[in-house]
Amino acid sequence: MAFRFDSNGDDLGDMADINVTPLVDVMLVLLIIFMITAPMLTTGLTVQLPTAEGKSFELASNQPAKVTVAANGAVYVDGAPAGTGNLEATLGPMLRGRRVKRALLEADKGVPYGRVVTVLDIMNRAGVEQLGMITQPKEPDGRPRR
Repeated sequence: MAFRFDSNGDDLGDMADINVTPLVDVMLVLLIIFMITAPMLTTGLTVQLPTAEGKSFELASNQPAKVTVAANGAVYVDGAPAGTGNLEATLGPMLRGRRVKRALLEADKGVPYGRVVTVLDIMNRAGVEQLGMITQPKEPDGRPRR
């Protein structure tokens, strides 16, 4: 509460003005902090995608789940680890629990073919009805795009 000194006497009255300068300063500092830290919060998995040509996967209003097979063989569903060992016991129940019907598969090009087929088989038995495979697009001259 602020008081005003009146030059006419010793009466102290309430001051009706609010000083918003400190509030604006604090809000600007918070805005700058959030602008700097927001890009750092989005981290992803590093996967070297194979190159291929194909039609794009049309996305409906509901976002498909993203299943990633990393170079070391670890499997992730939307960034959450699903394990490396017994995928039948971890990946299948995870997909069924989330009721995944549409999925995008992102596999590193160094992953053995058998590992990718195992993941595809588990996804099929878990009820995934539509599958898109994420690849690196090619340049018009046939080179992989960077």
